[in-house]
Amino acid sequence: MNHELNGQEQAEVEEWIHASEENRKIAKDYYQLSFAVTFLQFIKRSAPQKALEKVDKRLKKEQFQKIYLFVQRVAIILLLPLLVLSGYLLLQPERKVPVFYLEARMTPGMIGSTILPDGTKVWLNSSSYLKYPNIFSGDTREVTLDGEAYFEVVANAEKPFIVHTDNSSVKVLGTEFNMDAYSCNDFIATTLVEGSIEFKYRNEDHLLQTMIIKPNEQVIYDKKTNRTQIGETYVAKDIAWKNGQIILKDTPLSDILWILSKRFNVEFIVKKPAFYKYSFTGVFTNQQVERVLEHFKRSSGIQYKMNYQFDKDGEIIKSQIELY
Repeated sequence: MNHELNGQEQAEVEEWIHASEENRKIAKDYYQLSFAVTFLQFIKRSAPQKALEKVDKRLKKEQFQKIYLFVQRVAIILLLPLLVLSGYLLLQPERKVPVFYLEARMTPGMIGSTILPDGTKVWLNSSSYLKYPNIFSGDTREVTLDGEAYFEVVANAEKPFIVHTDNSSVKVLGTEFNMDAYSCNDFIATTLVEGSIEFKYRNEDHLLQTMIIKPNEQVIYDKKTNRTQIGETYVAKDIAWKNGQIILKDTPLSDILWILSKRFNVEFIVKKPAFYKYSFTGVFTNQQVERVLEHFKRSSGIQYKMNYQFDKDGEIIKSQIELY
């Protein structure tokens, strides 16, 4: 839209646009949005500035001086009452800012980010939900997560940052970590990038347990058995989603299908259970699911078939991929 692409890049974009009706609709929406933003910026740059220049030209020096002297007199007259009012307000008890909750939601297949009131940045994966207050009051900073999120927490030793999920919570002071905690799944996976975090959960006896996680470690909590596993992990693979990447390193097919289902909002049907014995290594950046499956097809012989369900307006409401 800004004519900044080279020939190869433009060809890739055009190929993506013509790949499906949904892609064409997205491209059209972005074009209209880009045009509206550009037009609005033009108005902001031109109209107010021209109006101001006309006013400045018409304003005579003598009139300006009269207005200036008048404002000075008014300011002196109002000074004493303003001082009295300021003293009164300073002596009043501090009013509490009303606390209300905000929600950030990602639609299926989309990735986004948000900034919390303390400056903490949060990336949200597809179909994720984050609930947080408009202001962090009290001694803690608490949010609720259903889905997957990457947190860059602003350090504050006096106000711990706590993430609540379906069956666990994470407590930090200032760090970076990833949390995969979809309520529809039977597990919660937390990966620490830097700093340290406290992972709290209920054990088999329903007693509250606390586990300290170190950088480059991942803890997986089984919500059915209330058991945990902790060990070193390949961090780049766990957090690649926030940059639009898929990084695999001897990754089992079951884990790959979970990554792809989140990233592209699709459901997989595996016709041959033997496929689950396969594992793959590779890096995919901003590619469609068909491109990824083609790599699997070439390396392992796995065939795939795309199935779609449409609504009455012809929009895709569900996508299924059969592996056979």
